[in-house]
Amino acid sequence: MANSTEAVAAALQSSDPIRWSTIGDSIAQGAHWTGAERDYVQLLEERVRYELTRYGDSFVRWAVSGATTEDTLGRLPAALALSPDLVLIGVGTNDAKAGPDGLERFGQRYDTLLTTILETGAIVIAQTPTAVLRTCRYDLGDHLPAYAETIRTVAARRDVLLVDHFARWTAAGSDWAPAEWMADPTHPGGRGHRVIARTLFESLGLFAADSACCRLLD
Repeated sequence: MANSTEAVAAALQSSDPIRWSTIGDSIAQGAHWTGAERDYVQLLEERVRYELTRYGDSFVRWAVSGATTEDTLGRLPAALALSPDLVLIGVGTNDAKAGPDGLERFGQRYDTLLTTILETGAIVIAQTPTAVLRTCRYDLGDHLPAYAETIRTVAARRDVLLVDHFARWTAAGSDWAPAEWMADPTHPGGRGHRVIARTLFESLGLFAADSACCRLLD
């Protein structure tokens, strides 16, 4: 499978620099709610560029607070113009505000997002959203499970590596986000981003017991 943990490992074993790109919403942007703490993309960059000494790798972000799949598709040409080797997608929470009525359209746009990136030859990493608190607006707690399942379905159809944050978060919080991981009812705080990073490290084959980045939850 071209988009797999093995493909990521092969890229990391190569001496060729990797151009990493992140697209998506406020959580992928690391906006506001992390305070002075690092967000998950910064922790990923620290793990790759510092701990793995891949100094030639570059990380570029096209994630914007409030972004939906429609917004992200609009920014995709600019992101792909830089010829990324690996694209990390973090979107879905804002789409879920549309509820059941928006689910089919979301699936279509997410599929377009994946296929457009795949056509460039880049490795694609899909991610389900993180869970929310019971007090979240827009009935997101009711809508997010179906949106996360749609991401799983589309990723499987397109043979794309999936990092399933939603499954981990709902398992840890009895179908909701653990409160200590959150900055507000919708957005993860610093600890939540460390959990996201840990899940990424494990899913991408980047976890190591002696890594400072990987021990941030200890």
